[in-house]
Amino acid sequence: MPDSLFLDTNILVYLANEDSPFHELVLDKFKALASENDLWISRQVLREYAVVMTRSESVENPLSSEEVASDIKKWIEKFRVADETKEVTAKLLELIMLYNFKGKRIHDANIIATMMENNIQKLFTLNANDFKGIDGIELIAV
Repeated sequence: MPDSLFLDTNILVYLANEDSPFHELVLDKFKALASENDLWISRQVLREYAVVMTRSESVENPLSSEEVASDIKKWIEKFRVADETKEVTAKLLELIMLYNFKGKRIHDANIIATMMENNIQKLFTLNANDFKGIDGIELIAV
């Protein structure tokens, strides 16, 4: 049975954004990981993806509403999607207290809580520093 691997928002962004200098690097690593792992995302990741991909401040060629909606449908079909349940919220509160998360780090804590409640230990991200020092999480970067 394959391991479960959670994909951070930036992985989806770089997979989709062929103009990015990180596209090929992420794509190559993704292909290797996809063959060995059960791939997961969350509804939070989908929302964050929509925000990033439709903002001209974030990407060179922002997507239209139709394009980003189409992408989200594609991601939902391609990956397993973890829901934000009351158990995820309870785990989030534990993590906030345990690691003193504040501000934007709460988003990262919610990803970790979602992973933990779905028994996912591995996280593929380009922002490994955002998740360092969290017990029980194996970071996979490019």
